[in-house]
Amino acid sequence: MDIEMSLSWRGPYWYAGRRPRRSSNGDAPEDLDISLERMFGRRSELPTALPSAIVIDADSVPSAEREAFFDWLKQRIQELPCEVPYYLLTGSDDILPEGAQPTAVINRHVPDDILLMLICIHQRALLRSEEAQLRRRVFGRIPGFGSAPHHSGTSSLMVVGVSGRFLEWQDASDGKVEVVGAFDGNMAVEFMSARAFDAVVIDAPFDETVDYMQLIRRDARFAGLPVLAVCEDDDDTVLLFRKGASDVLAGENRKETLAHRLSSAMRFGKRRRLADRILAESRMWLRQQINHGGLGMTEYTNYLETCSNALAIRGLDLWEMRLQPENFGIEVSSSDHLDEIHATLLSIADATSRDEDLVCLVRDLGPVAVLKNEAGTSRLQKRIDTILRHTAHDSQANSN
Repeated sequence: MDIEMSLSWRGPYWYAGRRPRRSSNGDAPEDLDISLERMFGRRSELPTALPSAIVIDADSVPSAEREAFFDWLKQRIQELPCEVPYYLLTGSDDILPEGAQPTAVINRHVPDDILLMLICIHQRALLRSEEAQLRRRVFGRIPGFGSAPHHSGTSSLMVVGVSGRFLEWQDASDGKVEVVGAFDGNMAVEFMSARAFDAVVIDAPFDETVDYMQLIRRDARFAGLPVLAVCEDDDDTVLLFRKGASDVLAGENRKETLAHRLSSAMRFGKRRRLADRILAESRMWLRQQINHGGLGMTEYTNYLETCSNALAIRGLDLWEMRLQPENFGIEVSSSDHLDEIHATLLSIADATSRDEDLVCLVRDLGPVAVLKNEAGTSRLQKRIDTILRHTAHDSQANSN
């Protein structure tokens, strides 16, 4: 799994029936959390502070009020200034609301620390998706870039294992989704390398499920893919979550409930895949701009303004690092040496930063790294200093 253990933005939790565990890393105070059951009962207006996430245990809402509650909640979510992670916690027989499009539908026995980790993962995924859309708006479509095979293709679901329930997975999935089977994890990874899949169901005995799941998670291309694990023994539910499952399907699931769980996983997987594709294409395109003198200043300033405004909605700042030699104590002896230093700094920043960070050469400005959090600037500064120190040491050793 694409491990994230810190929130991208902090705020209150909106919850019903299950209050998410708070992190010890400067999270918002617990008394700011909002009980949606209480607010719905009073028909009160919700505070304007952006929530970190919305978590609803479907069993906590009485069936007689369920439709009204989720209609009320849908309106409250639409009034938010931006998207936040939204979870429905469920069992195998819960009747889930029609029309709701949660980020994920998850087994209610998900451990507190795993739920927090999923919130962290999904927060970052939302920022990545918004970054991809922003780059498409500012830089336009990038022609001539072929996508990697695992980014290309129509929506597909991978089912791993030989349980004999393949038709059940087909029946529960959207009719537009192609369901492909694989006997084991190696076959699954081979298929997934050749075309896009938006989610994986592993339907196998416990030990095989863990092996297949870890095989998929070890491959960086699929580390963030939603993986749903089938569980025959309820006692194995928590362990499967800890081994990397995005959701655990225990017992016999109602067809409609299973369809909700599959569709939410597929929707998230497809969105992530499309964002990955755009970010990969733009990264290649930005590298090519170096050969043409760099990104134009107008495009760059437009990007900075648009991105900064988008992050401000979540209370986040944009961090710009000018990758100039003098900022790192480097003396430049000639124009060729300057070009070499610029190339080195860009290379280090590109390798150290996340895909959603912008690393590029800007015409008449030089190399820059635009990062989404302050920790990224510290990490990049440390990495550059370390490499430059080793480079200087090696140069001195060679001269001696």
